[in-house]
Amino acid sequence: MAKKMILAILEDTESSPVMRALHDAGYPLTLIDSTGGLLSRGNSTLIAGVDSSDVNKVIELINQECSPSINPFKKRATIMVLPVDHFEQIS
Repeated sequence: MAKKMILAILEDTESSPVMRALHDAGYPLTLIDSTGGLLSRGNSTLIAGVDSSDVNKVIELINQECSPSINPFKKRATIMVLPVDHFEQIS
């Protein structure tokens, strides 16, 4: 089955509920602490390798768990979906 890699960049405060929801739904993920933006605020980058058929489910979970933004210029999450040419897990 074809795989996709999802990169989701979130504010640090959003990462825990999103990680919990994805973990509870059975999606493996990796968390990378990152810094970005004009004021160098703390961000978290979540990386998940999922089946192509699960991409929309993962994006929906991220949308459900992110808090609504009061600021119209502030983005709740930046999500990128990338094709995966090769996927292998080594035991």
